[in-house]
Amino acid sequence: MRKLNGIITAAVIVLFVIHALAGSYQMAGVGQSALKPVAWTAAGLVFAHIVISIILTARSIKVWRRTGVGYFKENKLFWARRISGAAVIFLLLIHMFAIGTKVNGVFRLQEFNTPKLVIQILFVSALAVHVISNVRPLLITFGIKSFKSRISEIIIILSVLFAVMGLAFVIYWLRWNG
Repeated sequence: MRKLNGIITAAVIVLFVIHALAGSYQMAGVGQSALKPVAWTAAGLVFAHIVISIILTARSIKVWRRTGVGYFKENKLFWARRISGAAVIFLLLIHMFAIGTKVNGVFRLQEFNTPKLVIQILFVSALAVHVISNVRPLLITFGIKSFKSRISEIIIILSVLFAVMGLAFVIYWLRWNG
């Protein structure tokens, strides 16, 4: 089940990067499409990831209860991953409806005000924590053992991507409110 979750996660990351870059270009006024079908496909895979992650977390908690050994202090990163995942779920739902809506079958932009900007920046931040804290376990899932030399490069690339996304939301906010 962990391998399946890893495959789903890798697919989500690829689709997410495509959607995030296309959406960032669109919000900055450079591109024309946020590739909505890509986003909805990623959302479906995210749902599968959530279900599998809940099952795996429940199994871990069951073992901890049975053995009486939870090692909560030693497992802070485990809980940070779960908490950031829960934050991502909540903020993803808001993100899905923050930019626009359909009126009589036609997509219409909604005003992008300061509270929406703050929520989107929180979304990008929670997503950054969740993805970056899970790089190592994802590489381990695929049997990549010599990732230590590459992990800092991966984290830098992801950090730049998240910075671009955050900047795109700010530019979009400035375009609405400038």
